[in-house]
Amino acid sequence: MKKLGLIAGNGKFPLLFADEAKRQGYRVIAVAHHGETEKAIDQAADDVTWIYVGQLGKIIRTFQRAGVTEAVMAGGIRKVKLFGNFRPDFHGAKFLAKLKSREDDALLRGIADELGVEGIRILESTFCLSHIIPNAGVLTQREPRRQEWNDIELGVRIAKEIGRLGIGQTVVVKNQVVVAVEAVEGTDAAIQRGANLAKSGCVVVKVSKPHQDLRFDVPAVGVDTIDLLHHVGGVVLAVEAGKTILLEKEDLLRHADSYGISVVGVSV
Repeated sequence: MKKLGLIAGNGKFPLLFADEAKRQGYRVIAVAHHGETEKAIDQAADDVTWIYVGQLGKIIRTFQRAGVTEAVMAGGIRKVKLFGNFRPDFHGAKFLAKLKSREDDALLRGIADELGVEGIRILESTFCLSHIIPNAGVLTQREPRRQEWNDIELGVRIAKEIGRLGIGQTVVVKNQVVVAVEAVEGTDAAIQRGANLAKSGCVVVKVSKPHQDLRFDVPAVGVDTIDLLHHVGGVVLAVEAGKTILLEKEDLLRHADSYGISVVGVSV
């Protein structure tokens, strides 16, 4: 059986990835992060090693000992954790010392390059998951109204710009006013903050960064996002077609339909 490494971050993405990779015949060797990865990874993957954020050497040793030559990064690591839950080993500290930029893309690309030098190739995080990546078009029963389409168009432009600047990937818009942009707090917190200002009827747009490297940090939304949008009175979730992962896709769309929320894939 072919082995596949999994560098697991937070959220449900690593769990769903492990399940799907196993279904497709891979033996999943996971490295999970204390304080980030859900404990359920112990059941989802075939073998799990727990580490602290920054223990790059331990990742390499784990995969090399298991004979892993290909791996996927699934799920993020909250930046705020880097300030308090960061325990780099010697390899990790050495890597950070030579890193010229701490921006997400530079950091993740550097880690991928470091693993590549050690004989571990990082694959696109969409590997095995083509069935939950949306095409362009309306994915739910309810279509956005004309004003909501206008808000989507504005949201896409702004979200691409904040992505280019390395700030975030999500914006909240209402009546052509950007009421929130995602920063270090993450998607759900940005939605909550925007809804506190918009009250109801807001449109949420989430896109990939310009020149997105699909090996890491691919935008993902799940049922929890839809439930939150309903709770705060949101009406539309727009995601970038071909470059966004819909976690628990069928349940997500079923929840959206039950709430009367539009979910659309947009071409950018």
